[in-house]
Amino acid sequence: MSRFELCSFTDDDIELVTSAVGRWSDRNHVDVKSEHGQAALTQAIALVNSGMRLPEDIVARLDEVCAPPAPEYPKSLFGE
Repeated sequence: MSRFELCSFTDDDIELVTSAVGRWSDRNHVDVKSEHGQAALTQAIALVNSGMRLPEDIVARLDEVCAPPAPEYPKSLFGE
């Protein structure tokens, strides 16, 4: 799947993708332009292309397959 598939999407499909990815990225504190954000965008395009139509379903699926990376803490917090 690629972002080129958006060319065949309707305006409503594009709005669905951008809305769902925006919600997911806000909720997970992920920049849409980051590697994880772009992966979520690609996944959302595939989900809409496969027939998924509810933003909350897309966001839930993104939570399953595009989990943001775990935060890295300084070693000094762990006494190392």
